[in-house]
Amino acid sequence: MTTRRFKAPLRAVLSVMGLACACVSHASQTEETVPEASRSLWGDKTTVAVGLGTVVSPRYMGSQQTHALLLPTLSLSRGIFFADSTRGIGAEYMNDSGFYVSSALAYDPGRKDHDSSWRAGSDRLRGMGDVTGATTADLLLSQAITSWLAVSGEAEFRVAGYHRGNRYRFGLESTLFSSSTDTVTLGVNAHMGDGRYNRTYFGVSEQQERRSSFERFDTKSGIYAYSTSLDWQHSFNSHWTLLMGANLMAFSDRARHSPIVESGTGAAGFAMLDYTF
Repeated sequence: MTTRRFKAPLRAVLSVMGLACACVSHASQTEETVPEASRSLWGDKTTVAVGLGTVVSPRYMGSQQTHALLLPTLSLSRGIFFADSTRGIGAEYMNDSGFYVSSALAYDPGRKDHDSSWRAGSDRLRGMGDVTGATTADLLLSQAITSWLAVSGEAEFRVAGYHRGNRYRFGLESTLFSSSTDTVTLGVNAHMGDGRYNRTYFGVSEQQERRSSFERFDTKSGIYAYSTSLDWQHSFNSHWTLLMGANLMAFSDRARHSPIVESGTGAAGFAMLDYTF
């Protein structure tokens, strides 16, 4: 069994801000092979990594306003198990045929109806009410088709907290360049939500219409956006790693016609420096 660790891309970084669905990078995460001295699931070594990065993203899904955030990260892993400040607590596995699966319990901080320094939200949403936090169960599957192309799917199910529905993603990831120190990947994805999820983040209920400046808007389940992303990982040595990424998202009619969506497209980017002990 070959165990691999995956550096968190823009999708995971933005998830701690409640923006994972807004400006999602592809879920094919840049990989870092971990030497394996034991075949047990628990392994025989605990790996600890810390990082500090900067994220620039829209204030919420569909916002024209952007904000920047300094984001510290912490990751612990042993065998197939991990505890990660961006991905949550879970387990992952990858075999020699390129099949990858991970499952984790994570937290979605939701969205505020005013400006926030660390969560999605904007003063423009006054009267819409907060989308409070929710615990989620995240499942990610990926299968390599060739040495440079993989297909992947992701599901995020609400477990507890705010009833904000579930979201899904399906995409393709391509490795454009790979060497001993650098990896560049390109991803294209379709993002879907069930009816409750799409109404939570793009809809305007009758009650919200009375309290805010927005007109009533209802939407259904289905694809709410398409995205393309570009990630670069550079390893200086066995300890220091630089990660950079950019993402462009285009909203579908289910979201674009919502009165809270100011722009039909959104862009985000991040840069992060990691140290692995």
